[in-house]
Amino acid sequence: MYRLLQLIHSYRAFLLLLFIESVCLWLMVRNNPYHSAAYFHTSNTLIGSFFETRKNVSQYFNLPTVNEALANDNATLRESLAKSQVPIVVHSEEDSIKLVKGSYDYDFLAAKVINNSIRLTHNYITINKGSLNGVEPGMGVISANGVVGKVMSVSNNFATISSLLNINVFVSSFLKRNNTFCSVNWDGKNQLKAKLMYVPIHIELQKGDTIVTSGYNSIFPENIIIGYVDEVIQRPNAAFNDININLSNDFSNLAFVYIIKNPLRKEQIELETSQKEENE
Repeated sequence: MYRLLQLIHSYRAFLLLLFIESVCLWLMVRNNPYHSAAYFHTSNTLIGSFFETRKNVSQYFNLPTVNEALANDNATLRESLAKSQVPIVVHSEEDSIKLVKGSYDYDFLAAKVINNSIRLTHNYITINKGSLNGVEPGMGVISANGVVGKVMSVSNNFATISSLLNINVFVSSFLKRNNTFCSVNWDGKNQLKAKLMYVPIHIELQKGDTIVTSGYNSIFPENIIIGYVDEVIQRPNAAFNDININLSNDFSNLAFVYIIKNPLRKEQIELETSQKEENE
């Protein structure tokens, strides 16, 4: 303690000068608008640079985790695609079921999420792939955890996705346990939950039942996970139950998604449109 006091005493003149200069600088910044603006601009720039550097360093050290997740996702997709290309020889009823559940010739394009909203009633996601990458409006979008949404608009290098967290989005789906046809729609409330619609009251449901895509349209292949039954609310004299499901995706934590390309989508839409026009 004595040495510290001795050191302060030795540099007392220099320390007094620093103190006086600090007070003068503070008074100048406080009472001079120009200097005050310059000071805050400089401080904001320095603080912003600091936080940007910290974020870049944090992202750099998280790269191995992100790359590992991407590698696992790609491996899963490649495995699924490889299995879908193996011919199925029908010798029994079990083989015929496998044939019915076979995947179509879909392609998958990975994209990075660069913007994402989850607190609106019509939520959208922006990705870093566009028309130059073959992305078109109407294409389905999934992640490693299941259905994400549908491509709405496209520019050369970007695309916006109408998220499943959008009250106007309906996904054709199945109850996997009993193959009951239904539809999934978000009610605009909880970002982790959605409604399972058009399930007749006589259908037996259990908590945890899996909901997957039906494959009845040209957007999603069948058996893509959507969520799990959470709660069934029976309503007297109603044709359908009120069913809440837990979504398989956490939309607040999306980093990468996969755009689904169906080479036969255009042909299917044209055929179904012409058939509809003939029946009108």
